[in-house]
Order: sequence, then structure tokens, then C-alpha cells
Amino acid sequence: MGANGSQSKRDDRTQTAARPVVTLSLNGADGAIHLPAIKAVFLDAAIDMANFDAVVFTSKQAVIALDRLSGEWKRLKIFSIAAATSRAVSDRGGEVFFESIAASADRLAESIAARYGGLRFLYPRARVVWGDLEERLDRANVVCHSVVLYETAPTKIDENMIPPNAAIIFSAPSVVKSFFAQIAWRSDWRAVALGQSAAETLKKYAPHTISPRSDIKAAIAFAALAA
Repeated sequence: MGANGSQSKRDDRTQTAARPVVTLSLNGADGAIHLPAIKAVFLDAAIDMANFDAVVFTSKQAVIALDRLSGEWKRLKIFSIAAATSRAVSDRGGEVFFESIAASADRLAESIAARYGGLRFLYPRARVVWGDLEERLDRANVVCHSVVLYETAPTKIDENMIPPNAAIIFSAPSVVKSFFAQIAWRSDWRAVALGQSAAETLKKYAPHTISPRSDIKAAIAFAALAA
């Protein structure tokens, strides 16, 4: 009984040490308070799917943006940057042909160039992207046509919803800029960057750490224990 009591006390200490976590990205996730700092604005475009063998998705929003225009993309070979994007593909009736395990646009481009360079790729994307997937494919002589199907815009953040001692996850430079345009940083908060591009922008505003993994679930677990 004493041993169990000691274990219970250790568990209590662990729970007390965990910080509340806030995510600011377009999409929320279990285990965190979701306060989106940006929103997606979808754009129209005319696309002839017959010109392509494959489509490469680097975000959930790209899947949504293309699907709202046409369902013909589902007949193409579908390349996905990560599990969350793959789930968006599956939710809309598509089947992923290749998923990158690195969750990196640059690494995805390397994999495509090395193994699937003979395909003609459609790349639906945001107006501003981080990483040089298109440039890398072009340098490898892979046919890749990008089309801008959405852009992000800042949204109002309710500062009162951010708890004391919170760990706040910044997923992209646009999220960083929207947040700090509205809210002054507090010393009890901890900033966690989800990748190098967010970290590069964050260093202008607040001390931060970088999540060792870019998967949002892993980042939330890491942020909860941020020192």
C-alpha cells in the first residue's frame, strides 16, 4: 500500500508539472487549447487534371482547397507530406500513394526526385509557402506545376483564453506574426516552435525551444513539459 501511495504522489507531481498547451494553427488537436491565429481563404482556379499523373499535398488546407474545385484529383497518384495531410486525403475519399515520414517539404521533394521523377506533378499550395519543394523538383528535372489555391489571413485571438504558465506552439511564421501583432509576451509563458521556419521568426519576439518532432501530437506532449 505504501508503494502504491508513493507512486500516486509521483503521478500527482507529474500532472502538476505539466503546462497547459495552446495551439495557434488553423487546425486544433487533442490535448491543447485551440486559438487559431490565422484562417484559410480559398481561391478559385481552372485546372485540367488530364495534364498530371500525380498530386503532391503539403497541408490539409491544400487538400480541402483542391477538393472544393474538383474531385478528379482522386484518380491521380497522391503524395502527402505527413499523417495529418494523409487523413485529410482519406476523409475526402482519396488514397495516399506515398507519405513522407519526415514531415518536411524538402525531404518529400528528395524522395519524389529519387524514385518518382518521371511523373507529372500538380502542386496545390498556399500563396506563401515555407520550404522549396517546387524549386527542388525543378532542379531535378521533375515536371511540377504549382497553383495557388488558398492564402492565410490573421484572426483575432482572445488573450483571456491563454492560461498562466501556458506553453504556446507556433506552427508557422504567419502564426508568429499574427500573434505578436496582437499580444504582448508574458514571462510565465513558454514558446515552442514547430519547425525551423517558425523558429527563425520567433527569435525576433521571444525565447523559444523547437519541438524535436514536427508532428503536432508529439509537439503538444513536448510543450506540456517545457521548462
